[in-house]
Amino acid sequence: MTRRRLETVLAYATLGILAIYIPVETYVSLPRGLLSPYYLVDAIAMALLLWGAVHSLRARPRPAPEILCIGVAWAAANAWRATFDRLNAVRAGGTLEYGAAEIRSVATGLALALATLAVLLVLVAMNQRREK
Repeated sequence: MTRRRLETVLAYATLGILAIYIPVETYVSLPRGLLSPYYLVDAIAMALLLWGAVHSLRARPRPAPEILCIGVAWAAANAWRATFDRLNAVRAGGTLEYGAAEIRSVATGLALALATLAVLLVLVAMNQRREK
């Protein structure tokens, strides 16, 4: 698979994930309010991911993974915080609002974001070398 093809697959996958992430995260955040700092950090991730995926797809045939990489990095950092906040709450004897499904979904999102970030960092580095 070529670098450009891999980037295209990641851009389309990002759009697919956004189709789930945006409504689900918005729904579960409604009780706390959409101006909550926790939702706002997600909204920034959503915007960066959308911008990065669209930018990547419009840049064809030229590779353009940088903005998508930024969006995935932001989302991964947020998922890291969310995962370990929940783990710490459970370790301290607390409970999660949505139970085990909550920690599984957040941890799965973290793993997916970190794996995608690793691939995109390699694509960005290869793209930078190619431009020199």
